[in-house]
This record gives sequence, structure tokens and C-alpha cells, in this order.
Amino acid sequence: MAVQFRVIIEEHNIQKLTLSTGIPNTVEDLVSIVSKTFQLCGEIALLYQDKDFDNQFFSVTSTADLHDKATLKVIQKEPVITFDLHPVSESEPSSTLSSPTSVNTHPSSNTEMDISLADDEESSQMSDCTSSGSKDTIILPDSCRSAAWPVPFQVPQFSRDIELILAEANKAYHATGRHFMDASVKSAIMQDLSKVIFSYTAYPSNQQILAVAEALVDKFPCLKEPGSFAGLYGWQQRIKNKMHNYRAKLKFRKYAYPEVEVNTLKRKHPADAVPSKNVKKPKKAEVNYLPPHPTGESQDSLEKERLELLDEVKKKNNAKTIAEKMSKTFSSRRLEVVTLSPSVGVFKERWPALFSEAQIKAEFCRLTTVSLEERFMQKLDGYTAGLLQLMRAKGGAAGSKMRPLLDTVNDSQSIDKKRDAVVCCLISYFGERQEDLFHDCQECEDHTDKTMKVIVQHSVMAEEDPSDVSIVIEGNTVMEECGSRTKACVLLMGLIYALNLEYPQQLKNTFETFQKLFLELDAAKLQKKVHSLKSKLMQ
Repeated sequence: MAVQFRVIIEEHNIQKLTLSTGIPNTVEDLVSIVSKTFQLCGEIALLYQDKDFDNQFFSVTSTADLHDKATLKVIQKEPVITFDLHPVSESEPSSTLSSPTSVNTHPSSNTEMDISLADDEESSQMSDCTSSGSKDTIILPDSCRSAAWPVPFQVPQFSRDIELILAEANKAYHATGRHFMDASVKSAIMQDLSKVIFSYTAYPSNQQILAVAEALVDKFPCLKEPGSFAGLYGWQQRIKNKMHNYRAKLKFRKYAYPEVEVNTLKRKHPADAVPSKNVKKPKKAEVNYLPPHPTGESQDSLEKERLELLDEVKKKNNAKTIAEKMSKTFSSRRLEVVTLSPSVGVFKERWPALFSEAQIKAEFCRLTTVSLEERFMQKLDGYTAGLLQLMRAKGGAAGSKMRPLLDTVNDSQSIDKKRDAVVCCLISYFGERQEDLFHDCQECEDHTDKTMKVIVQHSVMAEEDPSDVSIVIEGNTVMEECGSRTKACVLLMGLIYALNLEYPQQLKNTFETFQKLFLELDAAKLQKKVHSLKSKLMQ
């Protein structure tokens, strides 16, 4: 006997489901039918209205509770994302997950089908978020984004009616050149686009907004707007305004969005109480700049976790427990760093577990979804041949400074020594001073006057090989036994991200190269010298 159900997929998306064979015997079969019929992505659960309790919704635990013309409600389950890390050798270009999982991290749209896009891009980002020297598992909190901004941007699948309308409009455009001007359809498009954009960032940059507009017009040429350059300007302004309105609406919801709330006027210092002043947002391609607390956690509960962490770091062989608690308290740590901007000394006292190689890499992964050391070293090694060629051809004062070090580079040299030589010469190549980053000294010197330096200590017995390489920030030694100058630069990048610090102005080209060429973060916009270097390397 055929039955019909009223299915609430979203608040404004209610569908009718007809089952010619009657009600399935199991809940699993019913869930499978609903997912396939309405093309839902991810894991779902079903609720039903119970007439005995004034039509309140209850979980469907047995299909015996259902009847013809019953009302069902679809609930999307929160994904739990787990990264399994494996040690890799230097010869391996990238790591892989031992058990890959397909996860949909985009918010649902008010359409017949959920938005599901860039699965390959997301999987790539997830697999890249690994640490080559760790055997632990990094668990990304459920409140965090799991994928960086996709390049190129993929336009989401709109509802069936919108897709059909746009398909017909495209035909008319190619036949007659007539542009599509329906305001209601454009409004529906903007609603879906804003949700997808927010799944990657709350504050899209101008380049990202342009990328969305270009992708949209490229897929649907009928949406080009006459009278503007490339038909994009109107869409750029719509997207910009829509994201502003989207963030404004989030402020009034019960669920907390710290990355939005932190920029409300009541949260700002009275001297900065202007909407456009001192806006706290990602500036170095952070994916999880200021994430919400994990489900079921509050600032008070996470503060208890922090206090427990202070005891855990004193115990031996406790890396797994520390990693779990550091992951759990990630949102609390970011809130403290971004809103309070504590000194490095104070922050180290409150979060001593962060200042280890494993946790610096894990924190960077949580912030950017990128593997810090693996990505940096892989790209540096890939560019080494081209960099050496350009450096040897460099003339003038910069060439003279690099030449003695370049003369020591040969095939028999260790990989660490070659990397150190390339990094040191890179600084001189930009006309910047190695002394502004590296401080070579004898043992037992005072470094409390150093703002941000890599300290290279030399033993009296072995002048050529450093006895220790450490990192000093704001006069505090934050890392020791880094091993090499290059490794110290990698960990310094991790600390800059973790502590929300600015790059040293006198080394802006060097650090931008670290970020945008070696780590491939926000590589679309480059400083003049860095852009010139990249162009020459690509030839």
C-alpha cells in the first residue's frame, strides 16, 4: 500500500515523499530512501511529529511509529574530522590519510539539494594537514572549518528550478545576446553563494569576491551585466554587501560566532568604536582564525581544560593527552590571542604546551589546514635549483654578499646545509640583512633584548657547526634545539601564526616568500620583489 510523507528538509524547503511499496521495515532503509530521493549529502537523522504530544518532534527509532501522511524532519549530523598522521621520509612528496573519509563541511542551502562541492579540493586540504614527524592523531574540533578557500572557486549546485531557469537564460543569451535580469532569481543565487563563501571565510578578500563573480559569470554567461567591465562589477558589489548582511544576521542568532562578534562596536575599545577601524580578521590566509567553541563547551569548561593542561605538561610520555587537550582548547586559545593580544611571556606561562615542535605544527595545521614543515620543505627543495641559478646570476652588493656562501654549495653537501645556504642567500637576494633574522653568537650570551630572532650558537670547539639553534621572541626563548636555520624559520612561521604576530618590517619580502611561495598561502597577491622572483622561477 502506497504511503506519503511530508518531509521538512529545511525551513523553506518542504517536499512530498511517495513510497509505492509502503513504509520500510527499518529506519536505516527509510533514511537511505530520503537521502537518495532528495540527494542529501552527509549523514542524516530523521524526526517525526507525535500527535500524542501536541505534534512535538521525536527521533525516529522505529518505523512502526510512522503512518500515512506523517511529517518527517531531516537533521544533518555534525561531522567529526580525524586526521591520522604517519611519519614520512624526505623522499616522499606528500603524505596520505590511512583511512580517507568523505566529509561535507558546507552549510545547507534553502534549496531542494544540499550544496556539495570541491570534494577533491577538501580531501586534498585534509590530507595535507599532517605532521611528518608525529605519530599522534590531530583531531580538528567540530566547530572548525576543514578546507581552505578553493582555487578555482566552484559555483554550487543551485535548486532545480533555478538551474532550469538559468539553463534557458543561457540559451537565450547565446542566441540573442539578451542578459538575464530577474531580481528574485539573483536574490536566490546570492543566498546560496553567501552560505558557501561563509563555509570558507567570514571576511572574503577583494580577490576572493572577484573569483566568485568570475566563476559565476563563466558558468552562467547570461548573468553578465551590461555597462560594467567584464560584466562583473555589479556581482562583486552584491557579494560584498550580501556578506556584510549575512554577518549582521549571524550576530542576532543564539549560536556564537566569535569571528563576527569580535568586531561588533560593543566589543571594541572606545577609541576604536568605528565599524571600519581595527577589524580583526584573517590576514595571512588563516582558515580557522577565530572558531566557535566545540559543541557542548563553554569558556569556563575550556578554562578548566587549560588548568589541567598545566599539570599534564609536567608528566612524562604524555603527548597523546596533551594533543587532545590542545585540540579541544584551540578556540579558547585563539580567542585569547586575538582579543587580548597578550605578551609572549604571559602567553607562554598560560599555554606552555604550545611551545613544542609537535604542538607548533599542530596549531598551524588547525589554523590553515596545511602541514607546516612538510609543505615548506617540499616547496623549498623544489625551488632550490632555480633559486641557486638566480642567486648566482645576481650582481651588485647583493651578489657579493651571497657569493661566498654560494661557493660552499655542492652535491656532496647535506640537505640541511644546502637549505640553510639557500634561505640565507634568499634574504640577501631581496636586499635585506641576514643579521635581522639570524644572530650568530657564542654560548651563554644574553638575548633578552631581541624582539624576534633566530639565535645560532656556536661551540668554541666546533665553530662551523652550530651547537644550538633557538628562537627568541620579545626577549623570551620560545624554542630550543631547532637543529638548523631552516628548521628554525619553519617553526618561527608556525609561532607567528599561533601568536597572531606581524612579520618584521625589515624582512617583509623574506617572510612573504616563506608564506606565499613555500607554504602557498594567499599566493594571489604578492609584493613587487616577491612577484618578480616567482615570475623568474616559473620561466
